[in-house]
Amino acid sequence: MSHSPATRSRETSYPSRALPAAAQLHQSADDEHGKGAATAPRRVPSPPPRHQPAPTTLETSVTTPHPLPDQWAINVHPVANLVILTLLDADGAHREIGFHPLTAPGTAKRAVHALAEITDSELRASAQKLIDSFYQRTAQAKANADAFGTAVPDQQHLFDRLRSELPGTPVDLGIDDEALTIVLKLTAAGPTAGALLALIARWPGTTSPTGLAYGVTQDLADDGTLTVTFDQPHAEKFLTWYRAQP
Repeated sequence: MSHSPATRSRETSYPSRALPAAAQLHQSADDEHGKGAATAPRRVPSPPPRHQPAPTTLETSVTTPHPLPDQWAINVHPVANLVILTLLDADGAHREIGFHPLTAPGTAKRAVHALAEITDSELRASAQKLIDSFYQRTAQAKANADAFGTAVPDQQHLFDRLRSELPGTPVDLGIDDEALTIVLKLTAAGPTAGALLALIARWPGTTSPTGLAYGVTQDLADDGTLTVTFDQPHAEKFLTWYRAQP
């Protein structure tokens, strides 16, 4: 009897590497300015070695089976009546995790470096799905980062303005681990926290009829540090509004 393999994205607690170069929120342009460039996101998919590049479109990542990248491995860990499959890069970092139901008798805990090493056809299909999921997530993160760069082509200039208006305020760009969309985070402490709060209050998109707009969060720590986080749509809207401010 055939069983559908189940795959899910990596847990946020696992270590990771940076986004693929094309998906680093146009990080190279920011880095030219040196100090103060937007920080690279953490815990997000990153591509396999250069000789096996990630797919350039979501369609490709979904329809084309991908090989296990060179020096990467899949850890096979049977637990009770299922197998935990973990995609590991060349450094041993966890990149993707998935599950296969109903462990076949005799399945042993091991790391495989080629799909052919998995003799059970259904388990091998689950491992293939794990690899394809990684490529698909990488392509999705790249597409969202590119869309953000298109919506805010002058982001470095806007970040510099924010740092000038709010001295000492980090401007961090990251990735939502589940949605794989851009997250913008502004953090300020002391008197600058009040200035940040006033700036956000001026933005019409901050509130909704029921309170704080969905997709915008404000967190005030016990030490007075204020963190404002925007999801990708609100980050694009906020920066577009800020561009027009004197």
